[in-house]
Amino acid sequence: MAPEFSQTRLKLLYLGFAFPPGVQTLYPGFNPAGHALETQMIGELRAYFDIRSSGLLPFCPPSVPHAAPDSGIDHELLLLDRPPELFHRMRSLARLKAQYRAWCASGWKPDLVLVYNLSPIYNQFLLWLARQARHPKLLLLLLDSAQLGRPIPNLKRLRHCLKPMTTPDAAMLSHFDGCIGLSQSVEKYFRALKTPFLWMPGGCTASRALTEREFPTAVEPSIPIRFGYCGAFGAHAGVKLLIETFLAADIPGTLEICGYGKSGPEFASLARQEPRLKFRGLLSPQESLRFSRMCDVLVNPRPATHGNENNFASKLFDYALSGRAILTSRLSGVEEVLGPQAYYFDPADFSGDLRRSLLALAGTPRAELNRHGTAVQYRMLTEFGWPKQAAGIAQFLFEVWSRQAVAAEQLQALAA
Repeated sequence: MAPEFSQTRLKLLYLGFAFPPGVQTLYPGFNPAGHALETQMIGELRAYFDIRSSGLLPFCPPSVPHAAPDSGIDHELLLLDRPPELFHRMRSLARLKAQYRAWCASGWKPDLVLVYNLSPIYNQFLLWLARQARHPKLLLLLLDSAQLGRPIPNLKRLRHCLKPMTTPDAAMLSHFDGCIGLSQSVEKYFRALKTPFLWMPGGCTASRALTEREFPTAVEPSIPIRFGYCGAFGAHAGVKLLIETFLAADIPGTLEICGYGKSGPEFASLARQEPRLKFRGLLSPQESLRFSRMCDVLVNPRPATHGNENNFASKLFDYALSGRAILTSRLSGVEEVLGPQAYYFDPADFSGDLRRSLLALAGTPRAELNRHGTAVQYRMLTEFGWPKQAAGIAQFLFEVWSRQAVAAEQLQALAA
């Protein structure tokens, strides 16, 4: 159902990190999860808002002729954040301010500004906007934060004070008029500030789903259960802990890994020594989906460290689209997204509970695993498709903006 304001075309300035169309295919290891979320979300929100956007990139992107229109965001402004950091950050901030003034002078003044995460250049721009007499509503799309909820040592706090263009995450929160957070856990920070909050863990695109009819996967009963992981290799993702736990246990089956990160060569070397570990390297998004479909159980091993309570593992949406059983740690409201048909382990007892869960699933009939995977896929397609998620985001943005409009009307009435 479309939001009640579908006839109201507010102007929305989006400050993000997605590549322009086609560039992601050239750099598949750069921000694949965030790029996909931004591209799909902004594509859906264009039905409700007049959107202009800025992209903040680590390098000058090449021009890609004949790029697919859904493979990125065609930004009006591209900014750089690369070494030397201070030079490029100050230059990018000046360019963003100049572009904003030009938009306003031409008659396009945004009603809302939505920013992806908390970063130096965008933070400084928002602080500048907040000092203006009349400025748009400022909203945060918070995918993750390694700082929130964790004490900052005094020495690090001092470095923050002395380092140009650096503002701690917690110090930025009070400047926002609303927040859309991927993790349920971050709501408490905005509740304390009495700031409107919308929990939105992400979404999925139904056309990417792989079903038994379209992608049958008949497997010989004698073949052991295939566990799979697809995504980042960083410590925050827990994949190394998963590998260590799997290999230390006498689990009948294989663990197959694909993804990206500096630990890739280490995992590839280990796979050459361990026959139960398979390393598939970096795959494209569609190849990753097919890889997931060929597994029996997909594992999301995020530990309760690295600020993981402040994010939501976007890989779970692709896992669900594959129609395979999912085993995941309990973090950030994941149970409310995947529902009772997914399998869960306790990150507080990471190795112990993960080991018990892997052993139990290795002995579960494949037909039962497939039934659970199909149920999760149906739930995600019906409850968390991007059209439905975008409608909820649009309604929330309008409600935050309307508070300002009502307040302005009340002030005018008092003045009269």
